[in-house]
Amino acid sequence: MTKADFLYGVWYDYAGIGEHIDQYAPQNRFRHHFETTDDKTRKQLFAGIVEAIHNHGQGLKELSYPHPTQPVQIPLLHKAEIEHLTDVALLIDFLKQLGWALLILWAALTTYLLMMKQSFPTTKAVWGNIAIGLLLLAGTLAVFGAKKVFYQLHIWVFPAEHHWFFYYQDSLMSTMMKAPDLFAYISASLLLVGLILFFLVIKLFNRHKTL
Repeated sequence: MTKADFLYGVWYDYAGIGEHIDQYAPQNRFRHHFETTDDKTRKQLFAGIVEAIHNHGQGLKELSYPHPTQPVQIPLLHKAEIEHLTDVALLIDFLKQLGWALLILWAALTTYLLMMKQSFPTTKAVWGNIAIGLLLLAGTLAVFGAKKVFYQLHIWVFPAEHHWFFYYQDSLMSTMMKAPDLFAYISASLLLVGLILFFLVIKLFNRHKTL
């Protein structure tokens, strides 16, 4: 998903992000003329953000777009946006390390089950556990609201002294992501891909046990 920029090109075209930028970019109090950029430039800038946050935040300051009438480049992000995206980069670094640790633990447990000739969960059991988890998630979102949950997660994860909430009029970053809508699309895509891969692994190991 990272290599595909979290399917930003798809969401840009079908989730109204282009129109959203055209509406709010002219109202931005810190950066001007972003509404004059074309779709290709906007998608490239998002790709630049994705690349930067997966590279410890390096490159965020260099992101820029052309002035419509002068031969100069306008910086895309202001200081608070760069600070927040750097925090996101640090979070991604931590999640990568956690992911590798969980992968090693999973591999060790899988190896043990294979050596002991233990049965892996059936597809039915997996579906049941996943369904319970999704129902709990859906229930939480229904009770508290998706935006409130999204904002609370930010409060828990990011430093209290760092700015993470941006109005569209104050942030091209938020505007071009149509935050928080884009994160809902990305989360749904990641969940779908994760479920598909998980069930393929379960089926593979169950098939191995029957050979």
